[in-house]
Amino acid sequence: MLIVVLAVVWRVQTFTTSVLFAAVLFLSVCVHEITHLWLTHRMKLRCPERILWPFGGLFGESPRRTNPLVSLAGPAVNLILAVTAVSQLDSRAEILTLLNPTTCWQGLPSDSMIILLLRIIFLVNTVIACANLIPARPLAAGYVLQSFLSRRFSETESRDILLRSGLVLSIFGLLAGFVFDLSGLAALSAFLLLLHIQEAVQWFQPSESDRALNEYDHADSDPDPGRAEADESGTDDDDIPSSVIDRWKNRLESERDLRERELEQREHDELDRVLEKLHTQGRGALSIAELHLLNRVSARLRQKNH
Repeated sequence: MLIVVLAVVWRVQTFTTSVLFAAVLFLSVCVHEITHLWLTHRMKLRCPERILWPFGGLFGESPRRTNPLVSLAGPAVNLILAVTAVSQLDSRAEILTLLNPTTCWQGLPSDSMIILLLRIIFLVNTVIACANLIPARPLAAGYVLQSFLSRRFSETESRDILLRSGLVLSIFGLLAGFVFDLSGLAALSAFLLLLHIQEAVQWFQPSESDRALNEYDHADSDPDPGRAEADESGTDDDDIPSSVIDRWKNRLESERDLRERELEQREHDELDRVLEKLHTQGRGALSIAELHLLNRVSARLRQKNH
């Protein structure tokens, strides 16, 4: 928020407009986040922590999974505030000027403090609502997309799709901002790109459990005694790339095992539901997909017994 406020001060070059813009921005973000947390509490879901500082920013625990209604509640409130503010403006040309990224700064100043405040409320909340419709985390549409993908793919695959799509959108938005001379789009894209790069680094970085497991495996058994003696005497520079490759392979293997376990668990839950339906409604109530599932599991069990 501090960077955004400084950019506005440099763009409008008016003290009153800058102060009003900073206050409206902070309060709009507060209302946005409080709506998320209030609806999370009302739906009796896990309520993550959010801490906001004036002109500083926001930090807290990022939720792994969210409800789509909770994710869209914040942008909906910003949209309501924007519509409420624009309903007090009389001129249609004034509204179109504020909606145009190339002319919004020229249409913002006004001799009336009330009109200036309404224009800022409309502009800030419209930008927040539209930005949250970008399907990339940590924006609201990104969490909605994550909730949709988690129903069709495993958690690892969903996170990989979100990460790749976020990087592509960020780079595309950054290029579009430079080509069409839209500083706001370029700044937002750069911010999203940094967030996704940080998430990618944290994702591919080995966890503490992986490090401990690798250290235990190396200490427990070494197939090459000569290499163990060489490791005791000193570390060769050629071992550094191989260790990186080993970590990468271990990461891929762990992700594959995780996907297999998630698929097995999903199939097990689906089988329980089908068996319950078979018990209560009979075989005629089963769909073709459910019959295929029963036949597949039955064939697997017969093969295992033989």
